[in-house]
Amino acid sequence: MRKKSQSWFVPLLILFAVLWAMGKKDTPPAPVQPHAISTPNPQASISPASPPTPAPDSATEHFVSADNLNVRDQPGGKVISKLKRGEKVQVFETRNEWARISIDGQSSKWLSSKSLCSVAGCYVAPKPRPSAQLPQPARQQTPAYGSSCPCSSGNVCIGPRGGRYCITSGGNKRYGV
Repeated sequence: MRKKSQSWFVPLLILFAVLWAMGKKDTPPAPVQPHAISTPNPQASISPASPPTPAPDSATEHFVSADNLNVRDQPGGKVISKLKRGEKVQVFETRNEWARISIDGQSSKWLSSKSLCSVAGCYVAPKPRPSAQLPQPARQQTPAYGSSCPCSSGNVCIGPRGGRYCITSGGNKRYGV
């Protein structure tokens, strides 16, 4: 009888252990990411290929090279608008394949720098080449059978599994011809 009264204790203990383990996994990554994004360190480079360029004087002119390019409120964030192919944008900062196109003090506007190009005319989509028409094999005429053939139409057909048949005057299929 003593075991029945304590049977609720073990599942409760397991539940607390699982909740504690799940809570412990979520806490370490949260403080690390905002610290790395909010305080740029001039000594540590984020990426050698894309150093941040915060000054408005160093804005570079780029063109949209994708059919539709999403403009987001933050890198990888919510889509707030779209740009079409060939539209000109001023890039004020580049960070991990994301480009900021808003001036300091305005609401942030970010887009993927992979879909930008910097040379005029680079955004023109190449026209697809017309595919050459493959020569179609000539239709072979089936031999016309005389009146001795049970199929008066003379058309011999091949079925899906290779069997030969023809259509009789009554509209039925006759196999083995």
